[in-house]
Amino acid sequence: MKQPKEPIVYSYNPPIITDRATTACFSGHRPEKIPFHDDEVRMRMLMAMFIQRIYDAIDDGYRTFITGMARGIDTWGGRALYALKHSYPELNLKMIGISPYKNEITTLGGLDTYYYGTVHDGCDEMYYLSEDYFPACYHIRNRLMVDHSSRVIGAIYDYKSGTGNTIKEAKRQGLELDIIDLNTCEYFR
Repeated sequence: MKQPKEPIVYSYNPPIITDRATTACFSGHRPEKIPFHDDEVRMRMLMAMFIQRIYDAIDDGYRTFITGMARGIDTWGGRALYALKHSYPELNLKMIGISPYKNEITTLGGLDTYYYGTVHDGCDEMYYLSEDYFPACYHIRNRLMVDHSSRVIGAIYDYKSGTGNTIKEAKRQGLELDIIDLNTCEYFR
């Protein structure tokens, strides 16, 4: 894995500078938390629907995307952005990674490590809240993403989760939500 771009900031409130009006972030469950995670057809359909929402955001003028570097939705979005940045450099897309802690990669294995590395390498800026895990790191990471975005793109099944809390905070702040609700979407019932 190549060295991350500077700055690497260890802070509860890193100095992320974005045009909030043209910045979107990703939020969603890890794959095993999706009720049909073992159904390859429905998982591919979900991924395609999610990636279409990224295209829609680009069509709407979004140019900066924040990923929380988590397995699932975050890395799906990051991998899509990585490909789009290289295929369409004229769009001037930017990807920001916010990881709850630098050693998070050590908790991954197999393809998850590869996907994390790919997204990491595709980030124009990479921020870490801490060197190691601490109890509120995911909550703080999610709040930072919302605080610097005007749209949340994602998928949800369980509203009593970190994703649910992120969506609740985004609603409270008046962000635009482009969320696939797995409870009500006809393709996944």
